[in-house]
Amino acid sequence: MNTMNSVSVNNTSSPFTMNLMGLKVRKLREIYGYSQEFVAFQIGISQAAYSKKESGRTDLSLSCLSKLANIYCISMIDLISLNTQELLLKVIQTDSKMGSLV
Repeated sequence: MNTMNSVSVNNTSSPFTMNLMGLKVRKLREIYGYSQEFVAFQIGISQAAYSKKESGRTDLSLSCLSKLANIYCISMIDLISLNTQELLLKVIQTDSKMGSLV
């Protein structure tokens, strides 16, 4: 019996998992009211490919993360390092400040 096939290497304690990044970018997209198609077009991929990135089925490259950070006017450092709640609060607060300047 080969036990190697039954070993799962799933480090759920890692703060940087594809599912977590996918959740962050999905929540950002929802806050801004953008469709997956719109965001996908902005970063130069198909809606289907973008959907896979949001769901964590495919990786978000640094290039993709950089483009997403630009769309949402946040730094890549914030996108990567802040937890989802901190990131969303920062975006909402920044957006509120920008709206009051207009």
